[in-house]
Amino acid sequence: MMSKLLGHLSGWIWTSSGDGKTPYDLAAAEKEGQYKEVMEYLQTAVLRTKDSMLNKLLGSGSYQSFDMRCMVTARFSVGKSSLVKLLVGDNVPEGRYATDGISLVEGRCGLDIETRNWIMIDPGTYNALDVVYNKVLMTSVEKDERKQTKTSGKHKSDAKLVELPNKDDIHSQKSEATKSTYFPVNLSGEPSTQPQATKSTSFPVNLSGEPTTQPQATKSTYLPVNLSGEPTTQPQATKSTYLPVNLSGEPSQQPQAAQSLSQQISSIESKKQQMKKKMTTKMTKKEMRKKMEKVLKTGKYKMKVGRLIFWDFGGQYVYYTTHQTFMTFRALFLVVFDGSKGLNEEIPDVLCFPGQHMTPTPAVFLLHWVNSILTYCKVVYAGIPKILFVATHKDKVPVEDVETRRALLYSEVEELFKDHEGRNHLVLDKKIFVNATDKDDQEIEALKKAITELTFDHPCWGEDMPNACVPLELEIAEMVAAGKQILSLVELEELNSISKVSVLDLEQLHDFLHFQHSLGKLIYFDTRQLQDYVIINPLLMVEVMRSFVTDVGFWPKKKGLEETFRRMSESGIIRREDLYQIWKQKDFRAILPYKEFIFNILIYLDILAEQRRYDTTTGSRLPVDNFFVPCMVTERNKTSFMDKECTPEKAICLAFVFKGTVIPPALPNRLISACLSMWTLKQYEGRKLLFSGFIVVSFDKAHDVVVCVEGNKILLYIVHTSSAGLIVPDVATGVKECLVTTMERISDFYQSTIHEKHIQQLPFQIEYSCSALKCFISEEKALQTNVWVCNEHKLTHRVGDWVVWNQDKNNEQCDQNCQGLSDDALSQRPSDIELLRFSINFESSQMYELVPYLEMSKEWGDITLNYPKDIKVAKFLVLSKWKEMKDKSNFKALAEALTKMDISTHVLCQVRRVRLAETDIPLEYLDCIPTDEMLDALAPQIGQIFFQLGAELGLSIANLENIQSNNSQDLAAQNKEVLFKWREDRTVKPTIRVLVQALVNIGRGAYCLQEILKNVDLNTLRRSEEVKGKGSSQKTTKKCSIS
Repeated sequence: MMSKLLGHLSGWIWTSSGDGKTPYDLAAAEKEGQYKEVMEYLQTAVLRTKDSMLNKLLGSGSYQSFDMRCMVTARFSVGKSSLVKLLVGDNVPEGRYATDGISLVEGRCGLDIETRNWIMIDPGTYNALDVVYNKVLMTSVEKDERKQTKTSGKHKSDAKLVELPNKDDIHSQKSEATKSTYFPVNLSGEPSTQPQATKSTSFPVNLSGEPTTQPQATKSTYLPVNLSGEPTTQPQATKSTYLPVNLSGEPSQQPQAAQSLSQQISSIESKKQQMKKKMTTKMTKKEMRKKMEKVLKTGKYKMKVGRLIFWDFGGQYVYYTTHQTFMTFRALFLVVFDGSKGLNEEIPDVLCFPGQHMTPTPAVFLLHWVNSILTYCKVVYAGIPKILFVATHKDKVPVEDVETRRALLYSEVEELFKDHEGRNHLVLDKKIFVNATDKDDQEIEALKKAITELTFDHPCWGEDMPNACVPLELEIAEMVAAGKQILSLVELEELNSISKVSVLDLEQLHDFLHFQHSLGKLIYFDTRQLQDYVIINPLLMVEVMRSFVTDVGFWPKKKGLEETFRRMSESGIIRREDLYQIWKQKDFRAILPYKEFIFNILIYLDILAEQRRYDTTTGSRLPVDNFFVPCMVTERNKTSFMDKECTPEKAICLAFVFKGTVIPPALPNRLISACLSMWTLKQYEGRKLLFSGFIVVSFDKAHDVVVCVEGNKILLYIVHTSSAGLIVPDVATGVKECLVTTMERISDFYQSTIHEKHIQQLPFQIEYSCSALKCFISEEKALQTNVWVCNEHKLTHRVGDWVVWNQDKNNEQCDQNCQGLSDDALSQRPSDIELLRFSINFESSQMYELVPYLEMSKEWGDITLNYPKDIKVAKFLVLSKWKEMKDKSNFKALAEALTKMDISTHVLCQVRRVRLAETDIPLEYLDCIPTDEMLDALAPQIGQIFFQLGAELGLSIANLENIQSNNSQDLAAQNKEVLFKWREDRTVKPTIRVLVQALVNIGRGAYCLQEILKNVDLNTLRRSEEVKGKGSSQKTTKKCSIS
């Protein structure tokens, strides 16, 4: 009978009385008498309950996670931070205080899952470490008591999964979570590779490890301790509004600051045994049982409260390249705007986005934020994420005009987005208009109600999470609470292997990392340079970015540091040592022990781009001292480059066209960073051509690449030094393919999971410009239309005009649509490289017939006499002499001579072709500079082609003749001097890739270089450990840093 009674009262056991006592407590207090039997039964029930709950943590199954991120976005100075303070019950300070980067508030409010009431949480009693236990227990009890439904107070979301390819591989985590004993997780269905710092606590963070004073209520710098929202311990709570937390401590297993990442990695194996002694596990079964019993006794889990985490995004332009790293479809977005101003009213003293010539207005910023959110958040569920508009500054509008103003504002919002592709994501019916300085404003309650409804309708609210993750999550959380920021993969593997609760095998552990990364609970990139470390406290990345990507109002006041930020905003360049000095500040010292790893992450995210340098004598890669930070550049291009060089006579153009009217700045900034890492930044009129939304790099000595933002387009120009008609199609096609791939990678990075590749339409399409570089036609239409007349200029274009962007690299002959060289190209004097290409493809027997038409018969005789055994050099030299001696030595003269010989003038098209260099040399070698030793080994193997090789590499004829004169009897010495002269030139990076292409172009092939590289270690190229040339004229050696 007692057993049956307890079965009915299992939930009652933990119900507290008025003085906080549970029946278990009351029974336990009575040692004797009639309570003894009750006590025994209660103890039995408690132990059974605890065993059951512990098994749910350790075994199969799942728990439901009720967490919602509310990301509050807008331009600066519209009241975002004040609004967040009102929502979490804080007082709003007088005056305006800007947000530096991202401010997070967590653990201050939540939603009752059964009643849907907004619950305020006393920060003095909040303990994040109990969160995961509460989640597991409240879900478990609910499943036991109400098996017919998952959650009594939750309506099933109307959101539907978007149709995606590979349906067998892409599942909702909700349905899969309960099916697997260990990992009921399908990673491809857990989108977002972004390091979503999602579940945090609103405690002021001190990364330095030093004592900190309590921040004033007016400052919005409350960053989270633990993003997972799962476990983290806290100091003993007081009744103060915020708890100061020291995040840094001194990590026990951090590498020395001076130790490079490569050294750490190379010594991994030797450290494993030592690691076993250092790593300890805190999550024993006894400890978990003890903590669970504590949570069970409180009975708090019976009140099912989901958490709301508010992300307050800084609104200054410089942050717009870093914010998107943390955006996710799992969040609810609030886009805030000043309701006291019209949407089309000009905002004074505000620069518009790069390439935007429109007047900066609230409408422009609303479009920007909506486009950014929908660009960076993968659409997994139809209409998710939701975007709620909130108008502020109601207090600036007369009371009698508020409703009229509200109607006008939201009619303008409706009009602004009436044809927007993402309209189904927009919440337009709430029409919220608040006074964000008044906690008693009734509209705040309306906003809370709207947030509640949208939260309960979100498909990620109450999603199933695997219980198997919990023990390791708790271990990691303990380390975060102790001040640890980063673990090496070896440390994490060791932590898992010594677990006293459960041990995941290696494959499960890697699945755990990918899964937790997709949820934003940690940061792990499975790439060669980053895979050896795990950031267990993801908010470290918020601090990293805030340390140097920050608005002028937050620049350090110290003179030296302030000058660093000023220089960075003007040139986009920051020195390595400058970053070290920034990170030596109290708030950022925890970054320093992992600076090389952090550098690599920032480069991977394209926040930084390396400015690579090489030793001019050895070719060794020098330490990277300078980094480009494109998002910090606010200066606009005011040079004459576009007017003088980027003209219809010299350039061709295509556009990446985005669907919105405003391109999210992070996309062009990341594309600019990628260009900087591939090519050399061009200088023009004494200026480096890097500006906000604009860059020019040199592809080779004849071609420049321009990337710039113009309206809703990212424009790509290929500029030739003399004529657009001489642009090499293989170059244009290669650059286009490279940038398209880069754009896809950038878009895919924000939108996909770790294991899921591109499965949805990209946010841009390609369009080709007319010959005047102003009108555009879509790529799809251009390739299907035989004739196109542009609207503005009435210029006729044929399908062959687009071949330059789509050259078949395997076809050495002109296709049927080839129109030959343009009139402008025919009027140009050929360069040495162009003459070399012509001579290589022109039959030697026909050269005897051509020279009379060029009036070069005597010179041809002399040259062939000097080069009786090398007709290839003779052909090239006679054409070079012709260019020097004749006033009208242009392509037209060559074409006329060919016509007289009854030879097709399409032979000249070969000057615009380069053969695709195919090689088995690994990609990671190709962007390295060849060392002395490599060039010494290559020189004897090239043979009698130093003239052709030198010309192809850009050396002048005068230089080549001097080399020949100085080494007349030594072919190897001639080749060697050519190679060293080439490597000293820094107009274009003298990489192995360039050398491979040159050897292929002159017909030698790159196999000889490939054989040499078999004996060259990649680390030798990248770190250059005292490379010495075996016969080079200079033996200077320098060491290199990791690439």
